[in-house]
Amino acid sequence: MTILCCTAKLLKRLKQPAKPVEPAPQGNPLGEWCADVEVWRRQPFVVMLNAATGAVLVLPGDAANLRRLHERALLQFAMLAEHFGVRGGGVDAELHGFDAGFAFGSTRDRSLLASLNQRKYGVWLHLEHGDHALPDLAAREWEGLFKHPTLGWNTRHNMEYHTPVDLVRQRLMPAADILPFPSTRH
Repeated sequence: MTILCCTAKLLKRLKQPAKPVEPAPQGNPLGEWCADVEVWRRQPFVVMLNAATGAVLVLPGDAANLRRLHERALLQFAMLAEHFGVRGGGVDAELHGFDAGFAFGSTRDRSLLASLNQRKYGVWLHLEHGDHALPDLAAREWEGLFKHPTLGWNTRHNMEYHTPVDLVRQRLMPAADILPFPSTRH
């Protein structure tokens, strides 16, 4: 099972209590996800943000798809992991967590809420400018930048921002499966 910390707006659409019981920590490798719902031209969509890596899923948010949100999340996460070459037991464990469903909680981390709002706005802008494939919008965010106080300094790039796809690889793939970048120094 995966913890999904939702905004009050999404909890209401999911027909969950406004103040859900705090879920127990789960064993999925990426940990909890945060989510909110937004509407673009009367079409709702859900943006899910992983708290540990900044990985994003963008899913349809109408009533029928909300009932199957965990299935939609599983399929999109599997597709994105394959697209970025992230494979192995960690990916399987994360998919198993999605398959088991969600334990709903409320959002608590203001930094993650700010990041979630930025992602929603970015998705909304891309939809407004004609890019309508939700998985493609999620893939763009995986290659973007993510900052959270718990991550610290990115020594590889000498900045405080991290790339979500790199963080996902670090958490889900054994070190032996991650190939180092070729050195440009001779």
